[in-house]
Order: sequence, then structure tokens, then C-alpha cells
Amino acid sequence: MPQRGTQERTREARSGQQPPSGWYDRLVELSGGPERFRGRVLPGVALALVAVLGLTAWAVTTRSGSNGGGFVAVAPATTSAPTEDAAAGPDQAAAPTRAKARPAATTGAWPTGVNSGDTITDANAFARFRGRPNDVVVLFTARDSWSSITDPWIGKSPEKFANFPGTWSISYPLFPDPAVGTPKSQLPQWSADHMAACVQHQYDGYFRQIGAWLNSQPNRANSFVRIGWEFNGDWFSWQATDPDTYKQCFHNEAAALLSVDPHARIDWTVNAHTTLPNSTHGDPFRAYPGDDVVDVIGVDTYDQYPPSPTVSAFDEQCGMPSPTPGLCTVIAFASKHRKLFSVPEWGVVGKDSGAGRAGAAGGDNPTYIAQMAATFRQYNSMLAYEAYYNNSEPNNVRSSLANPQLQPRAARAYQSLWN
Repeated sequence: MPQRGTQERTREARSGQQPPSGWYDRLVELSGGPERFRGRVLPGVALALVAVLGLTAWAVTTRSGSNGGGFVAVAPATTSAPTEDAAAGPDQAAAPTRAKARPAATTGAWPTGVNSGDTITDANAFARFRGRPNDVVVLFTARDSWSSITDPWIGKSPEKFANFPGTWSISYPLFPDPAVGTPKSQLPQWSADHMAACVQHQYDGYFRQIGAWLNSQPNRANSFVRIGWEFNGDWFSWQATDPDTYKQCFHNEAAALLSVDPHARIDWTVNAHTTLPNSTHGDPFRAYPGDDVVDVIGVDTYDQYPPSPTVSAFDEQCGMPSPTPGLCTVIAFASKHRKLFSVPEWGVVGKDSGAGRAGAAGGDNPTYIAQMAATFRQYNSMLAYEAYYNNSEPNNVRSSLANPQLQPRAARAYQSLWN
């Protein structure tokens, strides 16, 4: 269950500098006197100023298309626009040092896909259910060893997505999990030990191997790569109990991968409505690794903790600020950093799930489906991709819309909005 934090986020003021005194007189002197300055220098300055203003206007103008251009913050479909306070992290956004990433290719209104298991058969069944091909499949490596991480099952055969015509989004842990059966209470120490090794660059070589593996897969070098996703929960071994250590570990591994495969699109994914495991730190945005190694800022979000039975409830949870940020707040953070955003996992949550039994799940909720569609449509110019988490496992979210259909009203809403 997500833990709510109370720590407020800090902001830094940015101040400008005054130009050096006497600069005009010095420029006149260097140009050879007032007449030469007015006759030769001023016209050149004017032309340069016009060029700069023209380029500035071009850069801030919203552009449509599939290149992710036009990061103008606009209001979500159902909420007021996230404020600067909602978007800002503890550090000011730096200018991106990587070329702006492109969203996944699509023929629809926005790039969409599915997270439905380990076979192309399951993914294709979901595509048939909704009447629209999958642009993206979200996949997960095994986590039991470095060998299963660096040389995963993905792409081993047509059934394992080798011939999938869309884009892969692959989820990689920062390091392997402990042995099966390890008590959850031991995860923080496991995380701390491996984070320390990662910070010392001991795992860079493995991520260079991942980059080489991506290059070896036909037309997969530009896959989305989710490294250490949902780090702000306490359920994964790479939980960010120390955000600074997590941030450096992520940076080291992403930089190592990109040194071999510079075309990979690195996706940094938070879990919605969840503080960092250590409530002393709270705000998950404190763990942002930096614009130079992140292409996409993602969020996994489900209709739980809190659920959205009404439009107003959706608006409220979408705009929840840090340290428990909602989808709309993450979109604003991505816009501030001039990045695409993604929603690699999302879905309704069954009443027969753990959250449902706790009274914190929306169940068969077409309102949630409709409001997610409206948000994707509103922000389609900066949406890298979204993927429905079609799950029927008894101890999971029970979100399945097809094969089997556990949530029929939500399924009908999804079909009507995605076909």
C-alpha cells in the first residue's frame, strides 16, 4: 500500500545577473569610433537580434506530429493545469543534453499498447479485443541473475516478440533480486549493499552488455528502457531508501548503456501516489537522475489508493502533489524538464484484489477508463506511449479487460474509446 509522506518540497529561486557596466562605450571604442559603430556594427547586431528572436519563437511554438515536439503545458482533460509548484523538484531543471526523444510510432491518436504477459499470442488477443494494433509491448526481464538480465528471454522466438512490428519497452532492474523467499524486511539492506556497489561503477559493464544486446536485436536499438522502475515503493529490491544513492546508481547504469547504444530511450518511472520508502526524504522527484540520461519520465498508476469513482475524484488524485504525485503532476514535471512522459502500466483494480478488500479500489470502473483516455488525448503531443496492464492473477490488481474479461463495464468503455 502506498505510504503518504508529509515532507514539503523545496524550491530554489533563480536570479539573473546584471550586464557589466560601461559595455556600450567599450563596444564603440573597439569598433573604431561612433561613426564606424553606427555604420557597420549596429546593422549586424540588429540582424543577429532578429535571427535570435525568430529562433526563439520557433522553439516555443507548439508543433504537432509524432516527434514529441511542443511541450507547452496545457490543462489536463479534466483538471486545471498543474502549477510550477506541482512540477518542480528540489533541483532546477537543466537544459537537456540529449536530443529530444521521439514517441513510439503510431497510426492512431496516441501511441498505445499492452502489458499482458510473456507471449505475442496474449498481446495479439488484446489487440483484437480492442480493435486496434499494439504500438508498444511492455516487457520484463527475469531478475534472478545478471545473465538473465543481460541476455533475456525477449526476442528469442516469434512467440517471444522477435517479429513484433511495434516498439519494445523493456523493464530492467538495477541489479538482481535476492533469493526467492528472502523476507521483505531484508530488502532495504540488500538495496543499500548493491546501490553502494553500483555507485562505485561495479555494474556498468552489465549495462554495456545490455546496450550491446539491444544493438544485436534487429531494429531494437531505439527501444524504451525502464531502469529501476517504481523505485519509490518498498516492494522491489532497488527501493530508493537513499534518493541520492539511487540517483547516482541509475545515472551510472544509464550512461553505461547509452555509451554502447545511444539510440535507446531511457524511461525513468515513478509509482503514483507513493512516497520514497524512507519518509525522511519523501518526495520521489528527489531521485530524478538528470536530463542527460533520461528521455522519458514515466508513471505507473492504477485506480486504487485512492480510487476514482467520479470525475472530480479523478481530477483530485491526478493532480495530487509530491510527495505522493498523481499522473497530472508527473506530466507537469516532464514538461518542466522538456521530456516526453509515459504510462507503462495502468488499469482498473478489481474489488477482489488486495486494494479492493481494503476498500481502496475502484472495481469495474468505466469512469476511470474514460478519464485516462481524455488525459492521453489532451497530452498526446508529449506522450511517449501508454500500455494497459491486463492482469488476471489472483494476488494482483485483477484489471483484465479481455482473456478473461473480469471487468465488463470497463472493458466496454475501453473498446469504445480505443478502437
